[in-house]
Amino acid sequence: MMWSEYRREKIECYEKAKRQGKIDGDIVPLLEKINEKENYVTLSSCSGRILVIDLNSFGDKKSSEFLGKWHNYASFEEVLESVNRCRRQGWLIQDPPILHVACKDLISARKLMAAANNSGFRRSGIISLQNYVVEIASFERLELPVAIDGKRIVEENYLRIAVKIANEKLRSGKSKIKRLEELISSF
Repeated sequence: MMWSEYRREKIECYEKAKRQGKIDGDIVPLLEKINEKENYVTLSSCSGRILVIDLNSFGDKKSSEFLGKWHNYASFEEVLESVNRCRRQGWLIQDPPILHVACKDLISARKLMAAANNSGFRRSGIISLQNYVVEIASFERLELPVAIDGKRIVEENYLRIAVKIANEKLRSGKSKIKRLEELISSF
């Protein structure tokens, strides 16, 4: 498939997802900047999130249940309420921003990786040579067990500190998104 046709199809998918509210609002300005450049098209994205998840065992996604999910900042009270609803193994997780971008050629991919790196996204690289897909990510991450067998295993003060740290890490990731948006504007 020719690049222009591939790109057009992906832009249509992006526009549909945006209309349906499936894209984090915090990352839309960056996606718009990238998608207006002819040599790039976004494939998937997340602006970062905080979540409380209930599982049978860590890594068992099939039985997982999201008890709380925030793409913006989470309050201690919201997180505590979610943790208290855990019935199995509860985890407080903060995920960093992640973005996948297809590039027209290797030169464009390298230019995007350099901008990502200069924005603080140190975990970025080409993950597929087909359409030169670049994954842009960073290291802001937190994974803490907070409940076992449905019983909270952390004191409220510890959880309050963990939520504060998760919010700080989320804020750091979102500032990197803004820096990357500024650098993409200069392409």
